[in-house]
Formats: sequence, structure tokens, C-alpha cells
Amino acid sequence: MKWIMIIWGLVSLIGCQNKPEGFVIKGVFQGAPENEWVYLMNVEQTVYYDSVQLKKERFEFKGKVDYPELRCITYFKDPSQRIYGWDKIMVLPIYVENSDIRISLPFAELPSKSEKRIPSNLRVEGSHSHDLYAKYKERVTPFVVKNDSLFDAYRRVYYYKKGTEDDVFRCVKGMDATHDSVFAVGVEFIRQYQEFPIALYVAKNLRVRAYDREKAKEVAGLLPESVKATTEGQQAVKALLEQPLYVGDVLPDFDVLNVDLQTVKLSTLLKKGHYTLVELWASWCGPCRADIPHLKETYHRYHEQGFEMVSISIDDDMEAWQKAVKEERMPWTQVCGANGKSYKKECMNLFGVRGVPSCVLIDKEGRVISTNARGGWLNEKLATLFKE
Repeated sequence: MKWIMIIWGLVSLIGCQNKPEGFVIKGVFQGAPENEWVYLMNVEQTVYYDSVQLKKERFEFKGKVDYPELRCITYFKDPSQRIYGWDKIMVLPIYVENSDIRISLPFAELPSKSEKRIPSNLRVEGSHSHDLYAKYKERVTPFVVKNDSLFDAYRRVYYYKKGTEDDVFRCVKGMDATHDSVFAVGVEFIRQYQEFPIALYVAKNLRVRAYDREKAKEVAGLLPESVKATTEGQQAVKALLEQPLYVGDVLPDFDVLNVDLQTVKLSTLLKKGHYTLVELWASWCGPCRADIPHLKETYHRYHEQGFEMVSISIDDDMEAWQKAVKEERMPWTQVCGANGKSYKKECMNLFGVRGVPSCVLIDKEGRVISTNARGGWLNEKLATLFKE
């Protein structure tokens, strides 16, 4: 027994000595030009962790993470365009953990920011978290690619009138089906790998607001209590359970300004017994203005059947907003968010969105039935509700 204890002590000591204190990423981009800069960044491309120059096709990053996390090795084809021009921003997502990680990829195959597929010749060794991430991406990518193809078809038939309304509805239903498939794959992945970092990554990126709160609770319940107790687990649970608005919620009430700049409650503008589209937009938003003719068509088509609309601007410039309202001659209720500045306005926070245009459709009792009620999605939903 004494010898067994000594052996276990030696094993533990060796294990402690060999435990990596941080990560080392050693990469080879075959065919890479000499002295070009590559960066280690966060997924959103807003944080620079490190930067190195390529030397003989090779690069190396060192650091430490408190918990395995997804980062991106980034190369800018045009360094002056680091925000726009996604086709010129090359990103390679790598799940980083404190270990020795080896990466190999032909430089010419670095994927752009808009690319959905993982390069077939990519080789990553030494990160178990990345192995699981790659497995997850392999499962969802076919649905994501199909969704992109359907969206291209949708744009042609809806915005450029290259098809019928039935064609629009087929595209919309197809995209909804791909979203449901991605969600189902994500939930199953969490169930299968609930104790691994990948489960928290998937959980934080699920589109739970498109479903009800009970579905969000069901997903959160898949995570073990030991995982939910960690900082990263708490973040994942928050992403699942603390979205501002889910399908099935009562639309939140807040102050808005009418066209005379008087403060009124949004609830006073909603008619009970009617289906209502509540839209967030801005006078300076090109896509918002481009959608107005389509919204007019939808409004005139369904208004007499019990369909209403309220447009909430996030403009800070009241004169610009009032000018746009006069120019566009929208026959439905026009108001402006009263509290906050542009994207930080109260209405944006309560709706849980970060951009405009954003549209929510509510039922006759004021409950949300769609958090994505734009364009063809709105028309398809209304056609079903009014049984056309």
C-alpha cells in the first residue's frame, strides 16, 4: 500500500509538471507570402489578442485562456478595409484551449468572413474542443448553405419580382425549415456533449427568441448543474433564458413620441382584436426605406381584414424623421422611440435586436407570434392567419 501511494504521488507530480500553463498555436499556411501579418482575434473581429508576421509560411501565437473559447486567425487582404468587404477579410475559426495546437492549411484556401464551409484541407491537432466544434459545424453547415441558397432565390422572387407569391412562400417556408433544423441539431449536440465547452458555445448561439420561453428552459435544463455554476455556464444560461422577447410574450410597453413630439404609451396605439406589425426603422436606413413600398402593399391588402401597423423610428434627428414620414406617406401609425440614442434606444433593448429594420408581429391579444415578420415572412404569416 505504501508503494502504491508513492507511485500515485509521483504520477500526480509529473501530471502537474506537464500540465500546460497556456496555449501555443503553431501554424503553417502553405504558399503564404513572406512577411504578411496575421492576427489572433475574437469571433466578432473586434478584439486583437496578438499579431505576427508570416515567416517561411509559418506563424506562432502564445497565450492563455481561462476556458476554451473560439477565436479567429485573421488575414486582411486589404488592411485599409478591416470592417467592410467581407470577401477580403479572411478568417479561420479555431477553438483554443491551453495546449499545443498545430494548424496546417494552404494559404489560398483561407476562407473569407462570408464563407460558411470549413476548408477541406484544414488540419488542426491538439485541441479536443476544436475537434468537437468541427463536428458541430459539419452537421449544421449543410443547412446553413441551403438557407443561403434559398435566401438568394427569395431576393430574386420578392425584391426583383422574378417569381410568384407562391415562389416567395416556398422560399420562406424552406428557410424556416433550415432554421428549425439548425436549432434541432444544436439541441441534440448540447444533449450529447453537455459537459464540454462546445455545449456552451452552441447554447449561446441558438436562436431561442424565435421559440417560446418554455423551449428555452428545456434547452437550459440539458446543462448539468456543475456546468451552469461556472462563469461560462452562467453566460450560456443567460443567453438562453434572458432574451428580452420570445414568441408567446406580451409585447412590452414603453414611451414613444408621436409626430407632434408628444409622449404616449405604445400600448395606447395597439388595437385589441387586430393583428399588428410593430416595426423598428430609421429614416437613414436604406433597407428600411426600400421595404416601405412592400409594407404599403401588405397594409392595403390586409388592413380591412383586421391588420394594423405601427412604425417606431430610432432616429435621433426629429426633423429628419418627420421629413421622412411626410415623404413616404405611410398610412399607418408613426412614432419615434423616446428614450436613448439610436441603437441604444429603449425599444431596441426591449425587442432584443441590434439593427433595423426589425419587425415583430403580435396577435389579437397582444402576444408575439413572430420575431421575424419582414417581407415574405410577414405575407406568408398573414396569408395563413387570414386563410387566403
